[in-house]
Amino acid sequence: MRQAIGAWLLATYALLLPATVRAQDAAETVPVPPPGGITPSEPNYSLGVGVGFLTWDDDAPYEGVTLASLGIERRLWQAIRGRARMGLGESELLGEGNTDVTIILIDLEVLVSPAFGPLRDLPVLPYAVGGLGAVVTDPSGEGDDDPPTHSQSQWSVGGGVRARPFSRWELEVEGVRNGMRLLDPLDAENPDSETIHNLRWEGRLSWTF
Repeated sequence: MRQAIGAWLLATYALLLPATVRAQDAAETVPVPPPGGITPSEPNYSLGVGVGFLTWDDDAPYEGVTLASLGIERRLWQAIRGRARMGLGESELLGEGNTDVTIILIDLEVLVSPAFGPLRDLPVLPYAVGGLGAVVTDPSGEGDDDPPTHSQSQWSVGGGVRARPFSRWELEVEGVRNGMRLLDPLDAENPDSETIHNLRWEGRLSWTF
């Protein structure tokens, strides 16, 4: 789990690093505005919090889970954004004597929307999203009864709509279909895995800066 969280933090740092470099370059190249003047700049980053729900295929041994998420986006171009997102929730491992399971979702995604020309001023815009990531399943237990923690790769594709009710705030509603290679939740020595899918719905509030 520590490796998965570390990978998410590294990806977030990679998204933020260009902003520091650009700010240093701007300080050297952009002239100081005249007294009382303002140099406008369009926000390139957004920090968002969300609440969602994850449903699993019938073959998956987990209950559906409510997720809280934290993500950061960077505008790569007018119509393209990159996003690093992390979701956290509590589920149950189904079977004899249900076991509580912590679910962690880590995603690196690209968002594409028609945010150019006259369309960029529309109050609501659709967008498509796709990416890669990981699903960490961490069952609770003690001693010999402690099931293994797994980090499993996943891909995601979906879409949503984005509204900007205020200049610095955005609201998003998103649906994403995920595919993943699910490992045996009870046997750490079993290398076999199966492909399953889940569906994730999420509402998110973001502040742009």
